[in-house]
Amino acid sequence: MTATASHLEQASRPGTGSRLDPHTLSAPDQVAPLRTDPLPTTGAHPPLWAVLGAHGGAGTSTLARWWAPAADTGLSWPASPATTQLVLVAARLCMPGLTAAADRLREWHAGRAAPGVEVIGLVLTAARPGAVPAAVRRYRSVVTELVESVYEIGWHDELLATELTDLAEFTPFDPPPPRRARLRNAVPVDVYRAGTQILTRLAATRTGAARNDSETSS
Repeated sequence: MTATASHLEQASRPGTGSRLDPHTLSAPDQVAPLRTDPLPTTGAHPPLWAVLGAHGGAGTSTLARWWAPAADTGLSWPASPATTQLVLVAARLCMPGLTAAADRLREWHAGRAAPGVEVIGLVLTAARPGAVPAAVRRYRSVVTELVESVYEIGWHDELLATELTDLAEFTPFDPPPPRRARLRNAVPVDVYRAGTQILTRLAATRTGAARNDSETSS
């Protein structure tokens, strides 16, 4: 068993918006850099969440393009409170990708990310078409114990021949896309489903926070 896996198995599953006790696991030796500039606002509204790549090639630019309410923060934690510090960690569904995702999640739980950052989930994108190897599935089950919500995006071959700016976008309240639409015309069903689930989770978190504030003030 690797040292990383050992640290993960010692940790219990965190609750919504909560960190593990930093004494139950160690931060990685190399931590992600901080982005001090505000995240870009490319649409009519500031981004609701940031997509952080656990490693190069995690697909952050594609995911942030697909999800209109999201912004691409590259490989850096969003350190500016001027824009959202809600973070969705992105990784490829392979052993190197999962190891990198575990590092970023351990880093956050250990308090080594930028102040104000909250990890709201992990998105795993297929590394290739076809079945996921059994060893990768087993390690996935270990890594995902470090995060409350996990979203999976399958392999979409059409991406290989489509420019980023040509991709369709998901926006709140969009109807479900056709199952076989071209990527220029609609986002894939799994991208739509994940985007809807993320928005639902954020809305529930805001509602719960507002209710708690109301009860505290009454």
